[in-house]
Amino acid sequence: MRWIAGLVIVIVGAAAGYYWYSLPPEYPTKYIITADRILTMDPERPQVQAILVDGNEIMALGDVRQLENQDKAKLIRLKGTLIPGLIEPHTHPIAAALLGAATDISAFKYDSRSQIMKALEELADEYSLTPWVLAYGWDPIAIKDLSPPTLAELDAISPDKPMLVLTQMMHEAYANSAALKEAGIDPGRGPMLRELEEINRVVSAIPAPSDEAVELLVRKKYTDYAKAGYTSIGVTGAVGRHPNPVGLLQRIGLEDNPPVRTYLYLTEDQLPNWRFGGDDRFTILGAKFWLDGSPFTGAAATYHPYETSELVLERLGLSSGHHGELNMSDTDLIEKLREVHKKSGQVAMHVQGERAIDQALMAIATIQAEDPRDDIQHRLEHNALITREQIQWATNLGVSLGFFVDHITFYGDQLEDLFGSNRMNRYMPVRDAKDAGAVVTFHGDHPATPMNPMGTVETAMSRTSQSGNTVVGADHAVTLEEALQAMTVDAARQLGQEDTLGMIAVGMKADFTLLNGNPQVMRPEGLRLIRPTLTIRNGQPVDTRFVSWFDPELAIKAVWKMLMGDETEPTST
Repeated sequence: MRWIAGLVIVIVGAAAGYYWYSLPPEYPTKYIITADRILTMDPERPQVQAILVDGNEIMALGDVRQLENQDKAKLIRLKGTLIPGLIEPHTHPIAAALLGAATDISAFKYDSRSQIMKALEELADEYSLTPWVLAYGWDPIAIKDLSPPTLAELDAISPDKPMLVLTQMMHEAYANSAALKEAGIDPGRGPMLRELEEINRVVSAIPAPSDEAVELLVRKKYTDYAKAGYTSIGVTGAVGRHPNPVGLLQRIGLEDNPPVRTYLYLTEDQLPNWRFGGDDRFTILGAKFWLDGSPFTGAAATYHPYETSELVLERLGLSSGHHGELNMSDTDLIEKLREVHKKSGQVAMHVQGERAIDQALMAIATIQAEDPRDDIQHRLEHNALITREQIQWATNLGVSLGFFVDHITFYGDQLEDLFGSNRMNRYMPVRDAKDAGAVVTFHGDHPATPMNPMGTVETAMSRTSQSGNTVVGADHAVTLEEALQAMTVDAARQLGQEDTLGMIAVGMKADFTLLNGNPQVMRPEGLRLIRPTLTIRNGQPVDTRFVSWFDPELAIKAVWKMLMGDETEPTST
């Protein structure tokens, strides 16, 4: 019987060890926190030695001895640089979670067409989350020899299984004959899908993974944001395969201790079913409209045509004199904006080319003339080719400007071939926006780029491509303080949360990000090597371990449905 006793001891020990491991780290309700350096992002008091936290609020700032004399709270000493909690104002967690489960064929992993085609061949023989072959990251801009796949190539790789290949910016896709037939599209029209309506039609034909599988993936993605140092995210469109994407984000966001705060913008089809509002865990702020498309598919609605380069004509397959088109008429946009504005909702508008930016600003000016409001600051997103005059117009209208500066990192070497040297040198003109006094933010638009906030800071400061061969508009470089401001103070202002977030100051929420280095003494080219080591939200460390997001019941149901191929659920125990 000794073996039974030994087994019991092992089981009990393992259970106790798991229980101990699963306990989240916890700070006392009231404490004093200090670090090697604390950058407050408060222009009145840019650095302090220590912070007194009580519950979820910052109560006092000062040196350690002063605060200890003021309150006999526990002292917590941290190594590194403490800054306000980072804010990602433009991201897509459901899409990022699902595409994270697709096969990565991006330029982050491969550097030639032959490598990618081989990866697709291997993918066609693998078991995956869906019965389709799904790949993400096709990127002819970053990979020089990546000519479009033919229908014959895709059909040869996967003659029976439907196959969908999404481009890196998700504004184009390629489908094989089986996928086109599943979506009710004639394969004779070829494999390329350029219209969002067509892409959505094919995506909608993919058998969706179970709700439980999607929820697990999104829960993990929320933890990934916290690991990256974010304490709040702006979800500019709850896009992704799920029967109720807004409800899913709301359920995760309204839990007692979510990893990040969620500020959501609805898509047009979601607007009739949801009201604006919420609390400091989950809030619906307004709506997201797409006015044009990606610069890297030829869909940016520009003043002047794309360049007549080999990249544009051959690899992208665009005609000479091409420029992108607007997604809606001026009348439609004004009507849609009016409906959100009158309900006190904020609108975030995807704009890349100058014509799209003009359309957005014209619509905002029209609506504000009809119904002047100081409490609503609409947003323009990405702003690749915004002009100095448009920046001033936006600033005068109180419109905030979010820049996708990581375009420079990953596509800087190709920008001249796309837009010529003059437009390249004013691409993402952040300095003009800062000098105009605009509210300026930076975002990663995940899953379009990897999650690396300090990499974004590096790009905003250096304006240098990943290869190091191209500097894009050096005159538009910003300082470290300005870059961090864009990801804290101004990001909070853009989300309408400047009274509680974005700064280390008395009365603000106790949201902090701890960095493992000192960005003040590093050259910009090395900033992406700095990593967040601790994220604190509402005064408590965020638990980012596996056990914090993994739900065994959800996992069992997800696996069961995947294996059974139907909606039958296992009996709960």
